[in-house]
Amino acid sequence: MRTAVVRAVLAAAVLSAGAVFPAGVAKNFTPMLGGYASFEAGEVVKGHAKTGEIKRVWLQTGYLGIRTEADVSDRLRILVGGETQHVFSFRRSEGAGINEYLSARVPKTVFLFKHGEAIYSIGNGDFPLLQLEAGFFPYKYNSGVRNLGEYLFRTYCYPAAMLNMFDRPYADLVGFRVGNSFAAGPGHFHHDLILHTSMTNNLMDFWPYMDWSLSYLADYSTARLFGIGAGVQLWDLISVGAANSQVGNPKSPDPSLMGGREVTFAGTKLMARFSLDVKGFFPEGASFIGMLGNNDLTLYGEAAVLGVENYPDTTSDTLRNQGYHSRRWRLPVMLGVNLPVFKVLDVLNFELEYLDSPYPNSYSNVYYDFLPLPAHRTAHSKFKWSVYAKRSIGPHVSIIFQAARDHLIPFTAPNSNEFADKTDILLLNDDWWWAGKVRFDL
Repeated sequence: MRTAVVRAVLAAAVLSAGAVFPAGVAKNFTPMLGGYASFEAGEVVKGHAKTGEIKRVWLQTGYLGIRTEADVSDRLRILVGGETQHVFSFRRSEGAGINEYLSARVPKTVFLFKHGEAIYSIGNGDFPLLQLEAGFFPYKYNSGVRNLGEYLFRTYCYPAAMLNMFDRPYADLVGFRVGNSFAAGPGHFHHDLILHTSMTNNLMDFWPYMDWSLSYLADYSTARLFGIGAGVQLWDLISVGAANSQVGNPKSPDPSLMGGREVTFAGTKLMARFSLDVKGFFPEGASFIGMLGNNDLTLYGEAAVLGVENYPDTTSDTLRNQGYHSRRWRLPVMLGVNLPVFKVLDVLNFELEYLDSPYPNSYSNVYYDFLPLPAHRTAHSKFKWSVYAKRSIGPHVSIIFQAARDHLIPFTAPNSNEFADKTDILLLNDDWWWAGKVRFDL
């Protein structure tokens, strides 16, 4: 029933896009061209993987992006752009057999779509009464997040794996978004309905590809004090390959292991968040406030349930226990704060995350066996942390630094996949890495 309803919604969205987008007053427009180039490098100081301990392993990637946008009419904007990444494969082991994968040492160049979208707006530009977006587009709902969080679009349900990348605190979506904003008391209310399909995201994999998910998010915020938000996502609602054995079995290998119930990738995610700008408690013209940067003294937090339904494992072999016994195991909570730096930096940010799960953060069973099962239990820290700093040098150059024990699953070339277990390499309390970036913007 739910699938039939969403198929109808998808069809209506496609038809609506075709009918609505051509409207508006035509313009003699000149496209605006923008772009960026950046280089990042860092080191895994200490980590762990199935091949053993990791020490002093270097990572680096180069980026080149270009985007053009144009106001086709007074309501319709078109954006087209992409990003080329020049990335080196991460090697988890230098032991016996690595010479068989010498080609993995050669950098790989990949191209990713970043923008291929049309945005149709009615009303004020900052707070449009109605906005319809379709195509490839980046999406970020928690403006304070620098690394951890943004759970709805950067996670699985079963297993509750979380994916993130350095200085990429958002998700690249493909699909449709309908948004609405309006004034409400001293602030603004905004909500989005999003129908998007699952694809690779900045070299991170959300298998099964091409399945569709439906999300609804709402938030209320004031200009100088606080914001609250919540969201729900029906993850993997439409499984396009469920009846096709050639794309993998999206169910558990033996339903009897989960009390006779079949486990699939599909699930319901819930999210709630808040933000608080401490500067809003002081008069806007206070001299102390004038000394602070726009990002200083901001607190925020986010919590999510990555799969509402439990699937307990009924087997007696606890060493192979791969059930979903408790929602607590799929309930990440994060807090973040922007420390006062008095305009010396753009932002100095600290984030802390807690997830009380017996399983390490991993999508190994998803990637290799096409199964919605977590990795086997292993020792790991339940806390993640991140320190992020950014300094702009004029309008076109910025320097960014991060040190963290976060959800680092580095890109590994396909021909050395036996060393890529698709699991966090920062598992224990003393594991951490750092990275720096120089970015140039047109």
